[in-house]
Amino acid sequence: MRGIQALGEFLDNYFISYFKVIYTHMKHMVIIFVLCSLIMLTACEQRAHRVEDSSNKKIFHKIDPDQLQVEQEILVIFEAPEAFQLQQGRVEGVSMYMGYMPVQVSRINATQWQAKFQLGACTEPSMRWRVSVPWQRNDGNEQGVYRFEFTTETN
Repeated sequence: MRGIQALGEFLDNYFISYFKVIYTHMKHMVIIFVLCSLIMLTACEQRAHRVEDSSNKKIFHKIDPDQLQVEQEILVIFEAPEAFQLQQGRVEGVSMYMGYMPVQVSRINATQWQAKFQLGACTEPSMRWRVSVPWQRNDGNEQGVYRFEFTTETN
C-alpha cells in the first residue's frame, strides 16, 4: 500500500509541476502576443487617403448613390464657374488596379457639365474608384485636375 501511495504522490507532484510549467508558459505567450500586437498597432500609421483637387473648391459634383453599380452607366453632374472648361477625364480603380475607363464630359449650360461612364465588374465585394477630370480656365491662366472618389458594392 505504501508503494501505491508513493506512486500517487509522485504523480500528483509530477502533474502539478507539469501544469505549473504549462500555465507559466501560457502566461508568457499571452504577454508576448499582447506586446507584439501593441507594437504592430502603434507602428501602423493610419493614413486617410487624400484626393488632391486643384480647383481650389471651385468645382463640385453630384452623383446619385443609388446608381453606383458596375456595368451600368453612371451619370455625374459637375458645377463649375462659367470661365472653366472641363475636358475628357478617366475613372480608375483605387482598391484594385483595373486600368482606366474614359469619362466623357459635355456641357449642359454655362455652369453645369455632365459626365457619363461605366465601371467594369470586379472580384472585390467593395471597390473604391477615383474620377479625374482635367479643367482649365477659358483664358488659359489656370488649369488642373478635379478628382473625387466613390465606392461600389457588389452583392
